[in-house]
Amino acid sequence: MWFWLWSSLVAAWLAGVFFGLRWLWRRFAELTRAVAEAAALVGQVAQDRQTSFEATPIPTPAMVADPAELAARALARGDRKAARRRRKQERHQAVYDDWAVLAGYKDA
Repeated sequence: MWFWLWSSLVAAWLAGVFFGLRWLWRRFAELTRAVAEAAALVGQVAQDRQTSFEATPIPTPAMVADPAELAARALARGDRKAARRRRKQERHQAVYDDWAVLAGYKDA
């Protein structure tokens, strides 16, 4: 009786190992096929990109043709930054004044 019990347990275990390893092997084969396809696609994209770069060279644009225009842009940018800084400082001061009134440091 024990012989048949142990024999059936070992046979079931071997069958489970067989089917488990077969499942793993199929997943591994599927993964290697997917990786090979992805590698081929990456190679094709790299080749297409290289040929497109060779076909159309990237021009080097000049930033500003006129130095006076560059100076005017810099001054305008500085003015915009200063205006933003003033608005931010005014907002902070208003909030500080509100909290000072609430805390009783200032009169409304």
